[in-house]
Amino acid sequence: MIEPLAAIGVGLASYATAIVGGLAGYGTNLLMPLALAPVVGAAAAIPILAVSGLFNNASRLVVFRDKVEWRPVLPLTLAAIPACFVGAALFTLLSGPQVALLLGVTLVGMVPLRRWLKRRRLNIGPAGIVAIGACYGLVTGGTPGGGVLLTAALAALGLPPQAVVATDAAISLVIGLVKVGTFQAFGELPLSSWVMALMIGLIAIPGVMTARWISSRISVTLHTTILDAAILTGGAVLALRGLGLV
Repeated sequence: MIEPLAAIGVGLASYATAIVGGLAGYGTNLLMPLALAPVVGAAAAIPILAVSGLFNNASRLVVFRDKVEWRPVLPLTLAAIPACFVGAALFTLLSGPQVALLLGVTLVGMVPLRRWLKRRRLNIGPAGIVAIGACYGLVTGGTPGGGVLLTAALAALGLPPQAVVATDAAISLVIGLVKVGTFQAFGELPLSSWVMALMIGLIAIPGVMTARWISSRISVTLHTTILDAAILTGGAVLALRGLGLV
């Protein structure tokens, strides 16, 4: 049984991270493990976030539906689906400390990777889109870091910020269904996890609506810096916990 104060804290984190994800196109699944893992454990956090992510991505898709760039959706999604199944299946084989270590290393590594990809001027052809889709599917199947790869790829294709958020949501919704189905088939989603995921997902919906309201009113530069700092700190703590050092 989760303590009421812990549940309230997770709910507030869900609302706040939904705003971040709606503004930047990434960050929701990178920050939520930092609030959720101490409450339910690192191993349970990833399947729960897979379910709650369906609500988050569905609400982002509805709110930003007029901004979706449909051209890259099909090739990226088709390439990501089998890779996502593999990544999710491999995740189920890990122990609790191994999950914490994997999660921490992924979070820390995604910050410099995102900055590196942002500086690159990539010329992505059809083969490149398929390769990125496969990499995204594999990473997102077992960790919360795949969104960084996807948003970076969509930005490299020349999509404007709100189109990146919307198109990411369309692709991530389909891949999320594959991920949830895999976790359910492997017994990683008991009833208690579904209840927690539904709470997180429903609270995230007004957060996405808030993000749409403020997306054209503020700069995301400062919030991105704060986000990176939080991800690095939380990821380092999770990695050290997985190694048994904290």
